[in-house]
Parts: sequence; C-alpha cells; structure tokens
Amino acid sequence: MAERRFPRPDGHFAAYMNNYFEAVKKWWDTQGLGPSGLTPLEAALAAWNTNFAVQVALRAEAAGGRQNKDAARRELDAEARPFTSFIQGYPKTTDADRATIGITIRAADGGGGRSAPDGPGRVAAQRPEPDGQCLHRPQTPRRGRGSGGCGGC
Repeated sequence: MAERRFPRPDGHFAAYMNNYFEAVKKWWDTQGLGPSGLTPLEAALAAWNTNFAVQVALRAEAAGGRQNKDAARRELDAEARPFTSFIQGYPKTTDADRATIGITIRAADGGGGRSAPDGPGRVAAQRPEPDGQCLHRPQTPRRGRGSGGCGGC
C-alpha cells in the first residue's frame, strides 16, 4: 500500500492540517479518549498557524518593499541621466572630473568613449600581454574562450 504523504506546498499543508486536526479531534472524542492526549498536536498546530501567518505577511511585505525599491531606482535613474548629460557637455568638465564621478570619459577624437579610469568604486581593466597571455590569472584554458587563459581580459 502506498504511503500517504501530507501536501508539500505550505498553503495546502496548512489547510490540510487544520482539517486533519478537527477530524482527529472528532474521532478522539468519539472514542472517549481524554482531551489531554491531543495537547501536543494542538500546540504544534497552533505554532504552525502562527508562524505560517507571520511568514506569509513578511513575504507580502518584502514583495511590496521590492516594488517600492524598484520604483525608486527607476526614478533615481531618470533623474541622474540629465545631470550626466549636462556634466558631459559642460565645457569646464575635465576627464579627471568624469573619472571621479564615474561617468564615461570621451575619446580624444570626439567619437565614442571609454570607461572612466580607476576612481571610487572602479576596477582597472586587465589587459593581455602582446603574446595574448593574461598576467593576472593562471593560464588554464577555459571552455569556449580559446587558449588565452582568461577569456579576453
């Protein structure tokens, strides 16, 4: 005979266990067994119901918090872009200013741009040696990256 298992999803488990307890309690009373025998099961069910409700509320609160955070990020991004454009186009802005702020440094020929050099929160780009070998990582081939070892630093 197959083993009977309790439902796995928490919501189904909660509904099942609440119905289960009521059915067991009714059966227990019908058999004339003392109510103190159900105390451990009743206490465990009460603890489950309390903690499950708390977790559901916290999950809903976290979801709302994430939505608020994402909305604030979109708003901050939209506000920061015009400032970046203004600073980039301002005649007195130097490459050092751009590097400190962490925005793109324009190429000397006026076309394209390059990332800001080391500044607050920046990491220097690693360049391979002329022979194609990288200096900062062990020379072990990586899948799909050729024999250069580090995948085109």
